[in-house]
Amino acid sequence: MESGKFLPDGAKDTLHLSGEVPERRVSTGATPNRYQTNQRRRRSGLSGLQQPTLTSNPAMDNNGVQMSEKRRRSSCPVINLESAVNVKRAAQTQVQFDELHLKQQKDEKPPLKDRVCSQVYCDKKRSWKILTSYIPVVRYIRYYKLKEFAVPDVFAGLTVGILHIPQALAFGALTSVKVENGLFTSVWPVLLYVLFGTSAHVSMGTSAVICILTAATVDRLGQGWAAERPWLTNMTSGGVNGTAMLLDEVPEYLDYKEEIAMGVAFVSGLMMIGLGLFKLGFITFYLSESFFTAFTSAAAVHIGTSQMSSMLGLKIQRFAGVGKIIYTYEAIFSVITTTNIAALIIAVTTCVVIQLVKDCINERFKHKLFAPIPIELFVVIFATVVSYLGEFADQFGVDVVGTFPNTIPPPRVPMRALQESPKFLVDAFILAILIFANTIAMAKICAKKHNYEVDDSQELIAYGMCNAVSSFFLCFPSSVAPPRSMVASNMNARTTLCGVFSAAVMVCVILFIGPLFVALPKSALSAIIFISLKGLFVQILDGRKFWKINKFDFVIWFFTFFATVFLDIDVGLGVGVAVSLITVVFQTQFARGYRLGKVAKDNVFVEAKRYTDASEIPGLRIFRFESNLYFANAEIFRNSLYSKTMNPRKLLKFLKKREEVYEKETRERIAQGLAPQQRRNSVMTGENLLVNQRLSVVTLATSDFAGSLTQLAAEKKRKVSASSMDKAAYTIDENRAAYTIDENRAAYTIDENRAGFSRLQQNKSDKGKSKSQDSLSGASNGRGNPGRKASLESSISIGTLDDEEVDDYGEVVISDEKLKRMRRVHHVIIDCSPINYMDASGSNVLCHIFSEYAHVHVQVFLAGVSAAVRRAMKHAGAFDKIPHENFFLEVSDAVAVARTKQVEALSQAELEDFSDEEAEEDSYVTKM
Repeated sequence: MESGKFLPDGAKDTLHLSGEVPERRVSTGATPNRYQTNQRRRRSGLSGLQQPTLTSNPAMDNNGVQMSEKRRRSSCPVINLESAVNVKRAAQTQVQFDELHLKQQKDEKPPLKDRVCSQVYCDKKRSWKILTSYIPVVRYIRYYKLKEFAVPDVFAGLTVGILHIPQALAFGALTSVKVENGLFTSVWPVLLYVLFGTSAHVSMGTSAVICILTAATVDRLGQGWAAERPWLTNMTSGGVNGTAMLLDEVPEYLDYKEEIAMGVAFVSGLMMIGLGLFKLGFITFYLSESFFTAFTSAAAVHIGTSQMSSMLGLKIQRFAGVGKIIYTYEAIFSVITTTNIAALIIAVTTCVVIQLVKDCINERFKHKLFAPIPIELFVVIFATVVSYLGEFADQFGVDVVGTFPNTIPPPRVPMRALQESPKFLVDAFILAILIFANTIAMAKICAKKHNYEVDDSQELIAYGMCNAVSSFFLCFPSSVAPPRSMVASNMNARTTLCGVFSAAVMVCVILFIGPLFVALPKSALSAIIFISLKGLFVQILDGRKFWKINKFDFVIWFFTFFATVFLDIDVGLGVGVAVSLITVVFQTQFARGYRLGKVAKDNVFVEAKRYTDASEIPGLRIFRFESNLYFANAEIFRNSLYSKTMNPRKLLKFLKKREEVYEKETRERIAQGLAPQQRRNSVMTGENLLVNQRLSVVTLATSDFAGSLTQLAAEKKRKVSASSMDKAAYTIDENRAAYTIDENRAAYTIDENRAGFSRLQQNKSDKGKSKSQDSLSGASNGRGNPGRKASLESSISIGTLDDEEVDDYGEVVISDEKLKRMRRVHHVIIDCSPINYMDASGSNVLCHIFSEYAHVHVQVFLAGVSAAVRRAMKHAGAFDKIPHENFFLEVSDAVAVARTKQVEALSQAELEDFSDEEAEEDSYVTKM
């Protein structure tokens, strides 16, 4: 088939008998309007869309091909000459291809002994790095900017501390221990995270899901302990002065449960420290989104059930073990006629007021409010005052909090709990995994929003220290609270030192304000917990979404949810983990991603590092991931993509840092009476990158590819059949050493004797008039411009772009050259042909990858997406973020369109951090 010829519309492609692949041209564009009557305008040599021509005869198309009487709307894309794909090569087997291009020897690594010895050394810089890695607060104090950081840290800390008060009071009772334990858990873990944490916005302390899990363990061991002491049974059966008592009202029983909670916190903390030291945080990657969604929703059912009796003013025993939720409702309905109307009114009023303020004020005017209204605290204060003045406890029999110590107790070791630790080792391990999974997810949301990074291993150590050390101060297991963390994020807290002010607020509450909450109704606290579960209750409907996305997802959700609700929390966790691991066994493959390069002679895309003559197209990064994409490897996919192509987060970070340096230097020059420093816009906006890009295209398409062809032809060991060479798209003339390449109807010619090259432009006029020839000449004898050579080398480099240097102060330094290399990338093409399965987590990661690249004006194209994957992405809502125009049939199609584009300008005003919607990837965390 001759170059430039096209198949008529509706005609079928015809294969050559010689085995060559017929030429085809693929482009993208909008489908023309069926009523449009203008003639198709062919704009040769220019990018753009071509308009189709509709003939007056409805039975004939533009090329004279017979059509049906009822004309259909054409789904064929509009033809674009510069987006054309030319395929003309001899058919080859994999063995023949490897004989020509595969490396004969693999790169040898140095011996293990040498690699270990190279890492064993100690100097001032390494010591400082180790110290700041394990105790990050040292870095924060050393480089603390008082004028910039103090005000945001103080206000964010005080606001979060205020939010701690009602949650500490409520979640202390939810954990089935004393109320003051909730206050202590809002002090010591916060201070410990200040020392060891790396996120300025994570708010450690009480958390609903972790509290209900701890309560399940505490109640189970507590009832076993009480069963061995008959005198406790007598007290709860009315044996003391004829007055019956609840088991939770016995001081000795509460002391035992308090110590068990301390022991669980200590053991789970040690486990997290061990996981952090051995860098085993990847364990959480094997827990899917459907698993977390089902478990948190089922935990909400248990939490809401545990608060029903208090909201109704009923006194029933707490149950533990399998089927406890059924026994709880049976006990509630057996005494439902004794409901305390006053307690019920307080609970209903509390729920209505909190929900109205959150929906109608905090959510509606969140962009105008400096901080959300702490309605829970106001409700606690108002309920306490009204209860005290109205004497609700005496007049209506409303159960109140009562007195609790107003001192901070000295530390003590929970020896009795540690002796019984074998009974709750499994519970502690489950708690450790959930604490890390939920907290690190929240930390990554805040880190993405504010453009910084968190260390997973160090965060594990920090969470472990928060639980292990705080257990000596009468604290139960602590975790993140998403509402408090989002408040700190919205108030732009700068360092972890803001936690000092939150802890100071709680210390004041314990020492001075705590005794004022004596008359606080417990039904108000239960209502605060109950209404906070609204998001998790609504999340139960996600079961329908998982059914549509993937049946494996739904199986995990189904078994986890119903086993957790109707059996027990720990049993449901075990069932969910087991089902998740079974799906991993059936589906998981070794995830491997790599960049693709193009072999000029055969016009195919292969792994760039494996083949000698594979080079990349300037401005494009083509990535292939040889595995399915789902919850087990979604983060692995993202990390591999960013490391192999270009990390948009680091690009945004470096551009912002460069802009800050420029503004600082400008202010200094103005202060000295000098003119402002000239802005180097080529890095920021991408100016002058297009010229280098076109130069690289010319050189890449000629000298590099043709030179490699000469080398291959000269080697005697590599044999190519004569028939294959006759059909090759590139001709070699060894006598004249000249090579000619026809690409996109533009001819490139190289004459080695003159060491120059020229581009013969194609005819751009309908009348056949030729344009003048553009000439780009290099120095004689191969002595070209060094800057041009460096530009070419950076454009076709197949190495990683994320190499960084660190100065003496621990700051990341990057040169303008490295930043230009990152800015030259304007399209990232993901080859999805190996992906035949995708779940909600995989689709979610793809959507956020698309938005992150778009944030820095880099387009993402998906090629070879199968029908099943597209269907899963549709149900997951991916097409709401990724347009249909970014999906291509093959990689060649995506390359043909992307290579005609150029780097988009990126102004200073566009260097903004990610928004809340862009940062909230793990949405279930924000609903807790």
